Amino acid sequence: MKKHLIASLLALLPIGGAAAQEMPPFENPEVSVFIAKEGRGRAQQGMALWGRYLFSCEDGGHVNIYDFKKVDPKPIAGFELASSAKDNHANNAEFGVEKKKGASFPLLYISIGKVGSELEWTCYVESVTRKKGEWQSELVQTIILDKTRGWEEAGYTAIFGSPSWLIDRERGFFWTFSAIRRTTPQVTPDPRENLYVATKFRIPKLSEGPVVHLGVEDILGQVTFPSDIGFTQAGCMKDGLIYYCFGVGNRDASRPAGMRVYDTDTGKIYARYNLFDVVLQEPEDVFLKGGWIYMNANTPSKGGIVPNVYRISMPKNGKR
Repeated sequence: MKKHLIASLLALLPIGGAAAQEMPPFENPEVSVFIAKEGRGRAQQGMALWGRYLFSCEDGGHVNIYDFKKVDPKPIAGFELASSAKDNHANNAEFGVEKKKGASFPLLYISIGKVGSELEWTCYVESVTRKKGEWQSELVQTIILDKTRGWEEAGYTAIFGSPSWLIDRERGFFWTFSAIRRTTPQVTPDPRENLYVATKFRIPKLSEGPVVHLGVEDILGQVTFPSDIGFTQAGCMKDGLIYYCFGVGNRDASRPAGMRVYDTDTGKIYARYNLFDVVLQEPEDVFLKGGWIYMNANTPSKGGIVPNVYRISMPKNGKR
């Protein structure tokens, strides 16, 4: 609780104050196009990697599989999530630590990310199997955040909704990441009037049943972070650090492409990336591999421009 209160006080400082100077922007990160993806059907969203297989999710729940090792722009396979639906934005994709018997991969956690939908507080847990070149997915658990009932009374910061569900595999915890206000320019024109909120839970086991509700009594901790960038997308987590991307590429200076790395141990921003001039497409989700950050991006369906996966250098201020 002490950490939560200290972080909240830091977040309330003006953007030019001490909180904003925790870590200056990472100047001149190395950025390149890793894959110019073909095979797009709908808007690109969450992305995750396991072994050589890159899972690239599309709005509605379709998944294209790319060969990460061969860096092949053409998908080698594709399948529909069992949770595929109009309101499943598939905004974030994360591999967990548990694996269902007979499955080919650890459990895959899908954040809905559809603000205003009755599903926006939901995380779908899927078990993916690959046999003889055929891919299929089974919905094995649905995790529902009971909104924020009782959070403020218990001393926690409430979020507006649409949590992004993150797995910290190294530490074995489940986090939600959201904000106190929606991060669109229409709702929050000045990002500095917002706060980002990371809330810590256990990772529910399959043995807990097909539907698991997480409420205030399940919170293990919470950290708030100052907001100096708007229009949240999605991200990933590693060893207590949250890597999160923002913006719409280079097509709107008021919503620039960027990334922040948040330290849940200190409540501070660990690294800032300003990517307006180098990530020219809309950032959607990221994963880490071999000391690099890989960012899934989206482009308009019209115009013939294929969406990229960018490769970005890690922060230079040390590794955890």
